[in-house]
Amino acid sequence: MRLKQVSLTAAISVVAGLTTATVGLTGIAARADSTAALPLSHYAHMLVDTAHQHLFFSQGAGSTGIVVTDLAGDPVTTLTGEQGATGLALSPDGGTLYAALADGDAVAAIDTATLTESARYATGTGSGPVSVAVAGGKVWYGATVDGRGAVGSVDPAAAEPVATPQSVMASWPAAPRLATGGGVLAAEELSTNTTDVATFDVSSGTATALTHLGVSGGSSTGFQVTGDGRQVLLADSGDVALRAYRTADMAMADPSVYYTGGAGSAPNSLTLDTDGTIAVGGTAGSAPGVYLYAGSQLAEDYVKLPAGTLAADGLMWGGDGGTLYGVTHDASGAYTLNVLSAPKLTDTRLALNLTGYAVPTRQFTLTGSLTTKGYVPAGAKLQVTRDGTELPDATAGADGTFSITDTRSDEGTYTYQVSYAGDAAHRPATTSLNVEVDRLSTGVIQDVVSARPRSVVLSGSLSSRDLGTFPQGTAVEVSRTNEDTHETVQLPSVTVDPATSAFTVTDAPGSAGWFTYHLSFAGDTEHQPSTDDASLMVSPYTPALTLKAPTTATRGAALTFGGTLGDAPYPAGETVTVSRTDLAHTSTPVTWTVPVGTDGKITVKDTPSVGGADTYQVDYPDDATHQSATASSTVQVSRAATAVTVTSNESTYTYGATATVTAHLGTTYDSRTVSIYATPAGGRKTLVKTAAVDSKGNLKATYKLTRNTTFTASFAGDYRYAPATATRAVHDQVGIAEKLGGYYTSTKYGTVTYRVYHHTVKPRVTGTVTPDKSGQCLRFQAQEYYNKAWHTLTTSSCFTLATGSVGTTSLSLTNAVDQRFRVRSEYVASAGDAGNVSTWGGWVYLTVRN
Repeated sequence: MRLKQVSLTAAISVVAGLTTATVGLTGIAARADSTAALPLSHYAHMLVDTAHQHLFFSQGAGSTGIVVTDLAGDPVTTLTGEQGATGLALSPDGGTLYAALADGDAVAAIDTATLTESARYATGTGSGPVSVAVAGGKVWYGATVDGRGAVGSVDPAAAEPVATPQSVMASWPAAPRLATGGGVLAAEELSTNTTDVATFDVSSGTATALTHLGVSGGSSTGFQVTGDGRQVLLADSGDVALRAYRTADMAMADPSVYYTGGAGSAPNSLTLDTDGTIAVGGTAGSAPGVYLYAGSQLAEDYVKLPAGTLAADGLMWGGDGGTLYGVTHDASGAYTLNVLSAPKLTDTRLALNLTGYAVPTRQFTLTGSLTTKGYVPAGAKLQVTRDGTELPDATAGADGTFSITDTRSDEGTYTYQVSYAGDAAHRPATTSLNVEVDRLSTGVIQDVVSARPRSVVLSGSLSSRDLGTFPQGTAVEVSRTNEDTHETVQLPSVTVDPATSAFTVTDAPGSAGWFTYHLSFAGDTEHQPSTDDASLMVSPYTPALTLKAPTTATRGAALTFGGTLGDAPYPAGETVTVSRTDLAHTSTPVTWTVPVGTDGKITVKDTPSVGGADTYQVDYPDDATHQSATASSTVQVSRAATAVTVTSNESTYTYGATATVTAHLGTTYDSRTVSIYATPAGGRKTLVKTAAVDSKGNLKATYKLTRNTTFTASFAGDYRYAPATATRAVHDQVGIAEKLGGYYTSTKYGTVTYRVYHHTVKPRVTGTVTPDKSGQCLRFQAQEYYNKAWHTLTTSSCFTLATGSVGTTSLSLTNAVDQRFRVRSEYVASAGDAGNVSTWGGWVYLTVRN
């Protein structure tokens, strides 16, 4: 991108070490407009003399000449006798080249037109000047005086110019390097671990000290003063950024850093052009090259050099405002000049892609982008061609994107090329894209909905690669092959729904078997043809058979009801078989046939003579296209009512007693059988007896009771009389066994046995209830005999029957000696006891003696 002359706003967090911001410059192509091998044994400094089309290369201490080449690096001459030439500077008028002679203790003046030395200014024995600069009408040099770094000057306009030290830096052990700009001279001393910089105002020709400060660790390899004299720039190969300081006080400038490639980027060379563009040598990854800045802290371009390592202090702008010269060296020590004729032009890149699909007769769109590392040249015109034929230009938007629309009527491969001619800030760029214009692939998809001889239904859809729809009237051709006979029949085509791309195939092959349905789409101007086959087994179908019979009918009256056999039509002559099962025909039904209408309708007619549940079953046999079908319906045919009663010989029975039950049956037709059932409380209903009643219509049965029981007499019905039942509920008592305890003998009064108790003993009475009524109520009653009768003394409250269904109490008797007593217990049935009723037990007798 173009190195703009405006400031880019960048919010960058500057943290200690300055490692938080890097410049992503991967995938950069090497670029140098020309290279030339340089006849150098060493390299110290380069100077560009655009006016005379020369480049000057000094080789430092130990050398004896300055190499001169043309601007392409081709050798012109070597200026010999320039012992240890190191720093180089050009006079403001470009007529004189000044060289600091480190081995000659002098500053040499060389005529740039004749390339001959015109003067030499001695700087003192052992001074070893290494740097030279021109400012304030004087030539300034960096040398040593008495072993200390010093800045001296020469006035070349004086009648007898003399090199004179102007400032001696007592703490500097070596000659400083100089740089000038805007009337400011900066001196840098590199021999210690800290880079010391001193600045002077030399605009008047006299050096006036501004500041002196150690600013960074390590040794800088690039040192420049900006054209306005306000900033000193330092490039240190051990740093991650170019540093900027104010010349007035060597405080950090704003901006204070120019980020290179992060850790390992090794900024090692520096040059400033007259328009303020900064070029810094460094490394992006493993690619040596040049970072370019124009007002932003971030590099706006990075130019990778073809090979080698950029030499320290190996960059210089030419005087034409655009060319940059760089010196590199390889591992063998060979030096190369790299000429970059337009590094300020920013690389641009074009990308081109097809959006969607390119289909014949349908407009398609190519989208692209014009990108660069800085601002995008919005509104740039892009030249477009198709197979070499010019198309309308495309225009890049503010974000660099653009689009191209085109339509091709024929299939084929077309090459689209987009070119950007470049401008004053951007390099040209070209890209191309081969576009395959093809009809869209399609697919026929089907699913079997039904496969019956009279109804084959396929549900399908036609799809295309772009998932789009098809035009109105698109059709799918259909044919059917009988795999048994190998006969193929062309069927009517089906229309594709333009909204959903769906279609439906309906067919009636008329027989069962294997069939293959061939579906094909012929294609159109935008779509390729496609086919699909559906192989399916068409099986005989079980038709739905429904009957609409009434739920009831009158015996001996005409009965008519209808039915329907599905999957019509049916050929004439088809019949169904009707069978009736009733009480008189349980194993051998009555059967007859009924015709089937072409619409599948059937009518069943009958006159039922037997009452009860008459079941009508209709059967359709299988045929070529149908499986058999069956349906049935039950009609309740009316029967007359008869009477059934049931009685018992008692209503309440003692525990374990046997009940006599009598069932009586009224008038019937062909059955005189009655069944008697017993259902004890909480138990299951069981059959007691089944038999024909006697001549009086009675049937007797006996049943042993242990619980309350319901007896049921049931008549199952016959051909003309309906079933009938009757019930009789009887009660059953519990069994109570009572026993006295604690007596010492027995006696009799008349025939009754009495237990005899001593007057000090309380008689104990125990009652045991059967069946088990644990947890239920048992109470006791005591009576005394006097005045020739029994009189109740007490009736207790409830005693809860313990486990084993046992209840116990003791009697407290007063004035009992020679008296007679009796005791009994009563089981009191609770509301929750449905098995037995309340029951009194028998009496037990006792008397008391002294």
